[in-house]
Amino acid sequence: MSNPYQQPQGPYDPYGQQTGYGQQAPYGYPQQQPAPTYGQQPYPPQQAPYGYPQQHQPYPAAVQPPNNLAVASVVLGFVSVLGMCVPFAVVLGPVSLGLGIGALGRARKTGVGRSLAIGGVVIGSVATLILIAMVVFYANAFSQIP
Repeated sequence: MSNPYQQPQGPYDPYGQQTGYGQQAPYGYPQQQPAPTYGQQPYPPQQAPYGYPQQHQPYPAAVQPPNNLAVASVVLGFVSVLGMCVPFAVVLGPVSLGLGIGALGRARKTGVGRSLAIGGVVIGSVATLILIAMVVFYANAFSQIP
């Protein structure tokens, strides 16, 4: 009868590793495939094991160009509202409104930038209304000067 606690003699490893050429990776580590030599094609990717869903690589979404008229409308609208004290900024409100209306037409064709174009129309309208109010105020103020 042999001793069950005695270490075996020879190339046996209790952890399942073989000695010499072709060692297995320890438990929990992925097994690496040998690198292909020069002139050989690399190994094809392995399939997912049975019972696991296939991993599909999604196609990248097509990037549509932005609606530049809508962006210009919003930017000029903000500049005109913030710069009402500067003489050249008062004309930017109607320009912003016109660009926003043009951007809405382009957004109807392309489907890109509709919300930005609506924002440009709204900001351009507010800037134009402020411009009209300023013109009425200054015209009234200067008409009462003797």
